[in-house]
Amino acid sequence: MQTIHWRVEATSAPAAVRPCDACGAEARFESTGRFRVNAQKKRLDVWLIYRCAACGSVWNCAVIGRRRSESVGRERLVRFMDNDPDLALECALDAGLLKRNGARRGPVSFAVEGELPGGEDCRVEIEAEGLAGIRLAEVLKLALSRSELERLVEARDVACVDGSDVLKAKLRPHWTVVVRARS
Repeated sequence: MQTIHWRVEATSAPAAVRPCDACGAEARFESTGRFRVNAQKKRLDVWLIYRCAACGSVWNCAVIGRRRSESVGRERLVRFMDNDPDLALECALDAGLLKRNGARRGPVSFAVEGELPGGEDCRVEIEAEGLAGIRLAEVLKLALSRSELERLVEARDVACVDGSDVLKAKLRPHWTVVVRARS
């Protein structure tokens, strides 16, 4: 059986959805990709800065609060201070971080790198770091229509190796899906 590798990556930072104090309603906040770093004595605070898409007001999403700078690590601290775009994206994708700050992650735009299954049975190894919460079916729909995917799952031509329901399962960092050749 042939093995195909797919890498799923976010193409941009998703919006954070939360109440906007200025708008007076729930709003989409876009990440600026910039951090605010503040140190008092030996304690450190770091926020990822967001702007309301409707009114432009600023919201600071707490990434690190009142921690000793040594516990953050020098390399990571430099990345915060340099507004590292990969670190900003990693923080914006962290649904747990947003939840702790009273927000939820909006839809994630993503791209899949890898070849499509051909005319023989294959295993599709899917790597998707940091994209928890996206449905596996959304990734598979890039190669198939929703109705075709449903038909193939029902016929057991597309299945998760661990027995999870392909149509309901959420992405994990590593997935394996078996795709049987269509006759």
